[in-house]
Amino acid sequence: MSRMPGNLPKLEKLHDINRRLSVPEYYHACIGAHSHTLDPPREIAFVIDGEIGGAQIAWQAALDKVVAENPGARLRLTGRCRNARWLSDGVGPRLRIVEQCDWDGRSEVGAEFIDATPLSLENGPTAELIIASTGKSTKVIFRVLHAVMDGIGVMHFFQELFRALRGEALLGTNAAFSDVDLMLNRRLRARLPLNLKASACLTGDARSHETGHIWRRVSLRREQNNLLSRIALAVAEFARTHSGNIDPVCIAIPVSLRRHVPGLLTTMNFSSMIHIDINPDDTPESFRKRLHEMLNRNVDTDYHKLLDLLRCLPFAWLDRLMTSTIDNYASPKLLETAVLSNLGSFKRSDLSCPGFDAQCLYGVPFESNCFSMAFGLEGRVEIVFGMTRVLADDGRLDAFVEFLEQYLDSDR
Repeated sequence: MSRMPGNLPKLEKLHDINRRLSVPEYYHACIGAHSHTLDPPREIAFVIDGEIGGAQIAWQAALDKVVAENPGARLRLTGRCRNARWLSDGVGPRLRIVEQCDWDGRSEVGAEFIDATPLSLENGPTAELIIASTGKSTKVIFRVLHAVMDGIGVMHFFQELFRALRGEALLGTNAAFSDVDLMLNRRLRARLPLNLKASACLTGDARSHETGHIWRRVSLRREQNNLLSRIALAVAEFARTHSGNIDPVCIAIPVSLRRHVPGLLTTMNFSSMIHIDINPDDTPESFRKRLHEMLNRNVDTDYHKLLDLLRCLPFAWLDRLMTSTIDNYASPKLLETAVLSNLGSFKRSDLSCPGFDAQCLYGVPFESNCFSMAFGLEGRVEIVFGMTRVLADDGRLDAFVEFLEQYLDSDR
């Protein structure tokens, strides 16, 4: 196989996948594997709200075309521990039609139908396309196990789906290497120290023993410049107010590694995480500048080889070690105050087809102490914020959402 500079395989159309799971994929695959942990299997779910009219839409035929051109959409997990591998001979995403849906897409209330049917890494399917009719509009929902895809991978899948529905040629997949292969290829010359210090909690200490997760969606009234930085500073201000100004505020930001290889196309996981402490005197501009400096230094490619040892642990053991249990969920030790993911802005035309006109795009946050996603669709920005109930109870998540709306609507 021909190779790119730095010993990465050359980008070329990929028909099949047969490789070991990377450590980040292995970590995502372990979640929910132990019977005594509280976190469910980690899924990503994105939603396109749109208006239906006119032409009949051949969802299944389009889905079949996308699966044929993107082997990451038909993965099957085989083997265990260091022998765990992806094979692309599994089944593709199933199609599920929901005729009467009264979910408004604003919170977890009414969204139980989304994960009503199980997904499986071993037996499939690993993903599902849901078409839910709400009467006046239709929701196109794609849910997938995070071990299989990241957020940008889901958006590649969505764009491929609508290319197929418009009768256009699909772009397919062209990366035969993994996220860790890329990180090791582009890595920093000097390792960063592992950050294991505690971070302030957004809403203060846990106040109950109720398990579960809730979330809210915010629609911005106007476009925002420097949106990620402004959300980060709003998080920091609220956290300092509610956590006693004791612990530092650390923000974790997922970064797509695709930026290092222009033209890389894949549905699979190619994301890393960088952590940034927010100082009391930070401004949106100083935060943005520091973030860009970190990206220019390729901090997102920092990978500690010690992490390879995680693949020596069975999924259930790693899940018990890393996630919430009945013993620790009510007293979480946070490495970051919040995870803030900015998926970017997309064109309505790329997520529309004859018979379906996209109106807005948003996600359903997976269970986490504090996780947020922002989406743009031609000037319409949607932000979702999710938290565990022990941190969100007593109206604390709603209080933060109200604060965030006021903060973003101001000139700060």
